[in-house]
Amino acid sequence: MAHVVRPLILWPRWRHRRPPCYQVLSVYSSLARASTCLQFFSFFSTSYREVHFRSRALKLRDFPPPSDVNESDDESFSDSIGTKKSRNERKREARRAVRWGMELASFSPPQIKRILRVAALEQEVFDALMLVKRLGRDVREGKRRQFNYIGRLLREVEPELMDGLIQATKDGDQSKFQDLSGTETLVVDNEEEGEEEIAEEDEEEDSMDIAVVNRWYDGLINKDISITNEIYSLQEVEFDRQELRQLVRKVQSTLQLEASLEENGEPDAAATSARRSLTRFLQGLAKQLPAE
Repeated sequence: MAHVVRPLILWPRWRHRRPPCYQVLSVYSSLARASTCLQFFSFFSTSYREVHFRSRALKLRDFPPPSDVNESDDESFSDSIGTKKSRNERKREARRAVRWGMELASFSPPQIKRILRVAALEQEVFDALMLVKRLGRDVREGKRRQFNYIGRLLREVEPELMDGLIQATKDGDQSKFQDLSGTETLVVDNEEEGEEEIAEEDEEEDSMDIAVVNRWYDGLINKDISITNEIYSLQEVEFDRQELRQLVRKVQSTLQLEASLEENGEPDAAATSARRSLTRFLQGLAKQLPAE
């Protein structure tokens, strides 16, 4: 019997053919492997979601609550509003500074120096005040621009100090002025008195020249032909006519830029320097005129 069954088992047809029980077992094993894979992936995805959600929860703990954020924003916004000046406040300060310049221009040069020294102001302010003092009554536009420039230079001054110094100078109250300035003015009072006497003498000598200079200045800037011919036809005085033409053109060009700079609140030092140079040139020319 064995010699009959053995060849049948070794026959190729029976060798490659699997029994039904083997197929059932293979299907069962494949299903078991699939369920195991599903359980593994479901566990991995659940763990990933938990980690992801936990990390997001940890990130949220680092931030302050919404109420705290809103309160801090409101406080910073209110602080910025409190420190920033309004447009009306800036206008009031500008008008006050221009008024200071007008009042300072009414004083004598030694008085102006005394006030500027106590207020710790630069030489530029004194030069600007001396320039506006030389302008005549007819130079309205030039005076207005110059006072606006002086006002921009005086905006950073302490208001109470400047008001007190101006009022003490008007009243002639030396004790009040001394209280505001301290002990520094005691040393220079005698020197300033001598300077004041010399300045008064110089003002009397220059009073006639100032009237001529103002008339020439206005005529040249406004392109008055008669005054222009009067100046350039002078034979008694030798002067550089080409330099005078350059100074006049420089003042006329800076006047156009000065209007735009006034709107931005920036001091126009170039225009002031140009006017000062032309005024000094005309002053030197007027002093050389022969006495009538």
